[in-house]
Amino acid sequence: MHCPKCDADIGDTWESADPSVGILSGGWYCAACDIAVAEHEFPREPLPDDVPIMSASEFLGDRRRGTPISELASQPGTTDEQQAKYENFKRIARSWGYD
Repeated sequence: MHCPKCDADIGDTWESADPSVGILSGGWYCAACDIAVAEHEFPREPLPDDVPIMSASEFLGDRRRGTPISELASQPGTTDEQQAKYENFKRIARSWGYD
Protein backbone atom coordinates (compact mmCIF):
# COMPACT_ATOMS: atom_id res chain seq x y z
CA MET A 1 0.00 0.00 0.00
CA HIS A 2 1.41 3.37 -1.03
CA CYS A 3 0.39 6.93 -0.24
CA PRO A 4 -1.53 8.42 -3.18
CA LYS A 5 0.23 11.78 -2.67
CA CYS A 6 3.91 11.00 -2.00
CA ASP A 7 4.05 7.28 -2.93
CA ALA A 8 5.55 6.36 0.47
CA ASP A 9 4.92 2.83 1.75
CA ILE A 10 2.06 3.08 4.28
CA GLY A 11 1.08 -0.61 4.32
CA ASP A 12 2.10 -1.04 7.97
CA THR A 13 -0.06 1.86 9.21
CA TRP A 14 -3.40 0.02 8.92
CA GLU A 15 -5.99 0.89 11.58
CA SER A 16 -9.37 -0.82 11.74
CA ALA A 17 -12.66 0.95 12.22
CA ASP A 18 -13.41 2.10 15.77
CA PRO A 19 -16.80 3.86 15.94
CA SER A 20 -16.33 4.62 19.66
CA VAL A 21 -13.71 7.27 18.76
CA GLY A 22 -15.28 8.40 15.47
CA ILE A 23 -13.27 6.23 13.06
CA LEU A 24 -16.03 4.74 10.92
CA SER A 25 -13.95 2.83 8.39
CA GLY A 26 -10.56 1.20 8.41
CA GLY A 27 -7.65 2.69 6.53
CA TRP A 28 -4.03 3.77 6.36
CA TYR A 29 -2.25 6.95 7.45
CA CYS A 30 0.68 8.76 5.85
CA ALA A 31 2.62 10.71 8.51
CA ALA A 32 4.70 12.57 5.89
CA CYS A 33 1.62 14.01 4.14
CA ASP A 34 -0.67 13.97 7.19
CA ILE A 35 -3.47 12.33 5.22
CA ALA A 36 -5.65 9.31 5.88
CA VAL A 37 -6.63 6.90 3.14
CA ALA A 38 -9.85 5.00 3.88
CA GLU A 39 -10.17 1.39 2.80
CA HIS A 40 -12.99 2.20 0.37
CA GLU A 41 -10.95 5.02 -1.26
CA PHE A 42 -8.21 2.73 -2.48
CA PRO A 43 -8.75 0.01 -5.08
CA ARG A 44 -8.29 -3.47 -3.70
CA GLU A 45 -5.60 -5.63 -5.22
CA PRO A 46 -7.09 -8.66 -6.98
CA LEU A 47 -6.85 -12.02 -5.22
CA PRO A 48 -6.39 -15.39 -6.96
CA ASP A 49 -9.94 -16.54 -6.12
CA ASP A 50 -11.66 -13.36 -7.33
CA VAL A 51 -14.42 -13.78 -9.88
CA PRO A 52 -14.28 -11.23 -12.71
CA ILE A 53 -17.38 -9.05 -12.82
CA MET A 54 -18.48 -7.74 -16.17
CA SER A 55 -20.89 -4.97 -17.00
CA ALA A 56 -23.87 -5.78 -19.21
CA SER A 57 -22.18 -3.97 -22.10
CA GLU A 58 -19.02 -6.06 -21.74
CA PHE A 59 -21.02 -9.28 -21.43
CA LEU A 60 -23.57 -8.71 -24.18
CA GLY A 61 -21.63 -6.44 -26.52
CA ASP A 62 -23.97 -4.91 -29.08
CA ARG A 63 -26.77 -7.37 -28.39
CA ARG A 64 -30.06 -5.99 -27.15
CA ARG A 65 -30.69 -5.92 -23.39
CA GLY A 66 -34.17 -6.68 -22.14
CA THR A 67 -37.48 -6.71 -23.98
CA PRO A 68 -38.94 -3.45 -25.32
CA ILE A 69 -42.36 -2.62 -23.86
CA SER A 70 -43.74 -2.55 -27.41
CA GLU A 71 -43.17 -6.33 -27.55
CA LEU A 72 -45.28 -7.04 -24.44
CA ALA A 73 -49.01 -7.21 -23.73
CA SER A 74 -50.53 -7.93 -20.33
CA GLN A 75 -53.82 -9.16 -21.83
CA PRO A 76 -54.36 -11.94 -24.37
CA GLY A 77 -55.16 -10.61 -27.81
CA THR A 78 -57.26 -11.61 -30.78
CA THR A 79 -54.48 -11.48 -33.38
CA ASP A 80 -51.38 -13.67 -33.59
CA GLU A 81 -49.18 -10.60 -32.96
CA GLN A 82 -51.08 -9.65 -29.80
CA GLN A 83 -50.99 -13.26 -28.59
CA ALA A 84 -47.20 -13.40 -29.16
CA LYS A 85 -46.79 -10.22 -27.09
CA TYR A 86 -48.89 -11.79 -24.31
CA GLU A 87 -46.76 -14.98 -24.40
CA ASN A 88 -43.64 -12.80 -24.08
CA PHE A 89 -45.20 -11.10 -21.06
CA LYS A 90 -46.05 -14.46 -19.45
CA ARG A 91 -42.51 -15.78 -20.11
CA ILE A 92 -40.96 -12.80 -18.32
CA ALA A 93 -43.50 -13.01 -15.46
CA ARG A 94 -42.63 -16.71 -14.96
CA SER A 95 -38.92 -15.87 -14.86
CA TRP A 96 -39.68 -13.53 -11.92
CA GLY A 97 -41.63 -16.28 -10.10
CA TYR A 98 -45.20 -15.27 -11.06
CA ASP A 99 -47.69 -17.79 -12.45
